Amino acid sequence: MEKLILKIKRTFEELGSLAFHITTAEKNASFWAIEAIERGANVLIAVGGDGTVNEVANAILFHPNRSKLKMGILPFGKGNDFVRSLGIRRDLTMLCDNIKLGKSKRIDAGKLEFVGKEGEKSRRYFVNIADVGLGGLATQMLRAGKPLWSSNLTYFLVIIKSFMKYRPANVRFSSHGFYHEGKVMSICMANGRYFASGLGIAPEAKLDDGKLDWVILGEISIWDYLKNIPRLKRAKKIRHPEVSYHRGTECNISSDIPLPIDMDGEFVGYTPMRCQVESLVLEIIA
Repeated sequence: MEKLILKIKRTFEELGSLAFHITTAEKNASFWAIEAIERGANVLIAVGGDGTVNEVANAILFHPNRSKLKMGILPFGKGNDFVRSLGIRRDLTMLCDNIKLGKSKRIDAGKLEFVGKEGEKSRRYFVNIADVGLGGLATQMLRAGKPLWSSNLTYFLVIIKSFMKYRPANVRFSSHGFYHEGKVMSICMANGRYFASGLGIAPEAKLDDGKLDWVILGEISIWDYLKNIPRLKRAKKIRHPEVSYHRGTECNISSDIPLPIDMDGEFVGYTPMRCQVESLVLEIIA
């Protein structure tokens, strides 16, 4: 980490004063990001994975002066799925040049209202994908263990274990007159296209179209998943009667039992929940 910080200092020294904070616990990145904003920072760089990006993004999006703030990303995480939709690489020089040239783009963000881990009412933004059901369980299992292999293999094994453990639950999904009720493995609310270390679950999702893509996975089996991995890797739609794709600006999800929610690769709480998109609210250096 010290070598990385030294390299960042050398690359960015011409841009002005820099402050570094190393995260040590959950929501630590949000804490330091908020403090940096209060001290006058207008560019915040998240160095890490999707979870770190989510925390810094939330610090910006809940701030009253969010329209004046920008976020840069250096992907150093396990999955780094969000940056796949933006074409961002682990390139210090490119990030520095983009800051100097003022190259950035505004993207949408999804906002969830849900039940927090301790049963409290919670609100939180996601920039990539939120997932109810199987994905929430997979995230819990992923955080509970220590990765022993590559990111792709770790995610693959965790998803397989989740399929073996998870049982489809009865869910009610409503959005703009569309209503679905039945047993589902997962419902994805996608701003970006990829999750779980490179699986293109929402091939047509766009970060700046003012809409979210809903992907409803009904009673699909572990064999259905395995057969469709090549299509997911290529970000192609799954052809299966229990899989459907929709699009909208808001939705409500309730279930017979509380179901876990994954948000940008982190377990955050449970259903029932409400989701809505906020258009072009986050400026990303890219």
